[in-house]
Amino acid sequence: MTGRHATAWIICLVMAAAWCAWQIGGGHTRIDADFISLIGQENPDDGDKFDDIDNVRHVLSQDSRRAIFMVSAPTRDRAINGATDLAGRLSWINGTEKVTTPDDQAGRLPELLAFFQPHAAALLSPQDRKNLEDGQGGKIYRRALQNIYSPTSTVNARSLKQDPFSLLPQYLGTMAGYLGEGGGVVENDGRYYVPVIASLDPRLAGSDRDAQWVADANRAADSLDKAADIDVMRTGQVFFAAAEATHAKTDVQRIALLATSGIVFMVGLVFFSWGPLLAALITVGSGILAGITAVTIIFGTVHAIALVFGASLIGIAVDYALHYVSIDPARGSARQRLRLILPGLTLGLITSVVGFAALSISPTLLLTQIAIYSVAGLIAAYLTVIFLLPFLPVQPVRNYLPIRRSVAALRYAQYRITPPTWGRLSLVVVILAGFAGSSLFITSNDSIRSLGHGNASLIAQTKTIRDVMGLGASPMFLRIDGKNAETRLQTEENLRKKLSPLLASGALDGMVSLADIIPSQKRQAENIALVNNQLYAPYAAQLAQNVPVTITPPNQDNTPYLLPDDASLRVLPELANQQSGDGDLVRLRGVQDVAALKSALADMENVHLIDPASAISDLFGRYRHWAYLALGVAMFAALVLAVFRYGLRDGICVFGAPAGAVLCALAGSFALDVPHNFFTTMALFLVFAIGADYVLFLAESRHSTHDEDTSLAVLLSLISSVLAFGLLATSSVPLVSDIGIVIAIGLLAAWILAPVMAGRRSMNPAGYPPLGIAGSTPQRGDMIDDMDDIDEMDDMDDGGAFDGQSNSQNRNNPNRGPHNGSL
Repeated sequence: MTGRHATAWIICLVMAAAWCAWQIGGGHTRIDADFISLIGQENPDDGDKFDDIDNVRHVLSQDSRRAIFMVSAPTRDRAINGATDLAGRLSWINGTEKVTTPDDQAGRLPELLAFFQPHAAALLSPQDRKNLEDGQGGKIYRRALQNIYSPTSTVNARSLKQDPFSLLPQYLGTMAGYLGEGGGVVENDGRYYVPVIASLDPRLAGSDRDAQWVADANRAADSLDKAADIDVMRTGQVFFAAAEATHAKTDVQRIALLATSGIVFMVGLVFFSWGPLLAALITVGSGILAGITAVTIIFGTVHAIALVFGASLIGIAVDYALHYVSIDPARGSARQRLRLILPGLTLGLITSVVGFAALSISPTLLLTQIAIYSVAGLIAAYLTVIFLLPFLPVQPVRNYLPIRRSVAALRYAQYRITPPTWGRLSLVVVILAGFAGSSLFITSNDSIRSLGHGNASLIAQTKTIRDVMGLGASPMFLRIDGKNAETRLQTEENLRKKLSPLLASGALDGMVSLADIIPSQKRQAENIALVNNQLYAPYAAQLAQNVPVTITPPNQDNTPYLLPDDASLRVLPELANQQSGDGDLVRLRGVQDVAALKSALADMENVHLIDPASAISDLFGRYRHWAYLALGVAMFAALVLAVFRYGLRDGICVFGAPAGAVLCALAGSFALDVPHNFFTTMALFLVFAIGADYVLFLAESRHSTHDEDTSLAVLLSLISSVLAFGLLATSSVPLVSDIGIVIAIGLLAAWILAPVMAGRRSMNPAGYPPLGIAGSTPQRGDMIDDMDDIDEMDDMDDGGAFDGQSNSQNRNNPNRGPHNGSL
């Protein structure tokens, strides 16, 4: 460690800071805050295994771009005027792409008529098709006559020539209902309801602008709500996301303020110096810089959850800084003090890095980003301790302080309860048996419904909008597979026939498929035949007497078929909701009887029922399994390192401390009814990593002159970690609260187990009161001599697990412990 090393490392950190500012501040790397973008973000080689998730992602992405409002009033005109007013206000909000009202739908009619008229004979509404199949063409003929002479008729010379029986308006009316854009004003219980649908800019999702859009939209709606006779309801993913973000942001701000203030107060109260505080900030800051630099170099888009988890995992780095600044300056020069902690620091780093690196083998980009962030950050924090902290001023912790007295008392108590090696090995066996037993009584709950805070008002408004107008996202949909579009369309037509009984009985409120908008070519050919046989043949001559055009029956060979191609998508962009990759989607409304639906679909091939909530929950279940695997790799690596460093028996005992902390976190969360999911499993990672640091630091300092300093550092680390992570348990967001509870339980267990599993300390069991306890206290040198003699006997009792280095050698060199130096 020289000035040149420090200078080189400072240059590296400055370059990392510049890179982060350029990438993130300049917009070259996008920080994706959209939860939907996380769904289905699998590594490319495994993408074909997540077809359901791909479709869920597509559906949620489409739904996230739509905000639905429903304006109600006691009179029709008042409701329409209120909806028009709201639409105008929404259209001026930054991020609004388009606002649709029933009047706007009517304004699209000329464009739709012009596009569909060449296909008029091939397109029939369900009711017109049924009339023709039943031989009731006369009803359609009489309706055509009425339409011709109606004052509001849209009939012109072109439409009379291409669609003399006015089949197309009926088809378009049915289509508008299928597309769910609100066919018009709905009257219910003496009030009139008008839909207003806002289409959002796709760039809004995943940015912090969506919260601003929601705030502006709420103000626009509230301005109408002030009127006594008008009520405005709203629904949409953007509103729910903003509500969750508001809760989380409020909690995070409160917790961050308390944690930061607590840590600053703790460091100041213990050291009475700015040096240790600066050391902690520099160490953690360098880790965060390195983590962000690593992920932005590798990934063009980084998810916010990866950054949040990465930053929290970097919280381990504060242990490194506290471990160094807690060493009494009287132990020697900065270089000598660094050498005292280097073995424990290195072992802790290796254990953590191996564990987090194991996450990168998962098929999930999220876990890969977390792994890269954490590994790079921890290595940077380690290098900062080595290269920079020795240049900062160090202030000794005064012996008269309560925390010093507490550490001395705790060390004495821990000495008394620490069993010999056979007892510690027995405890490890109990811990391993506990893991086996935990698989029997700890169950997982990956349901996404248990993660959020929820918003009762929005949920109630969503239900009302769905019940009154049939609008809003449906939780379930069907995926239709097939080798080509024609096959899929025919399957969807058969599907509607199959589900008709459910629609009639109310087990299913509604459904819409691509075939409802664009029939299969087979169905269009059948429609043309029905129109020729049941309309033109018996009624064309009669109709011709009432219109000034020649009526020509449609020719099946010359009538073009309507296809689900790019031309149709340009006119009807809503069709994007019905297509996903090489498959079609059937949107369901109001599934009241899931069992009946599954039974109806049982014999239909290439039709798959998908519940987005279940699909996402299953995805997080797979994430959890990969996190289990990575945690197992971390625990095995810690065991191997401990055995290699301390020998078989003591290595197993050292491994037992972080493993026991994880088990206690599992048992405690089970006792408190905390659901076990992917996120709480990631919290176990943090528990294991910090618990491993605790026991490794203590094991390395055993019998050394700086052992009491290490105990102090571990206690300070516990306090800082509980402040940083344990306060999460107070969050109102269930997910955040659960993570905090798991971490708090695990860290407390790790702190209790670490000194026990590290072995007996250099403590006086012969009747002397511990340092800092009131009463007679011998001189420090005399105590060390007496302790060393006793510890030699302890080592013989424990089987010489620390490779037989005598304490007499330590007495000759007070700065040299049995494990000082490099690994």
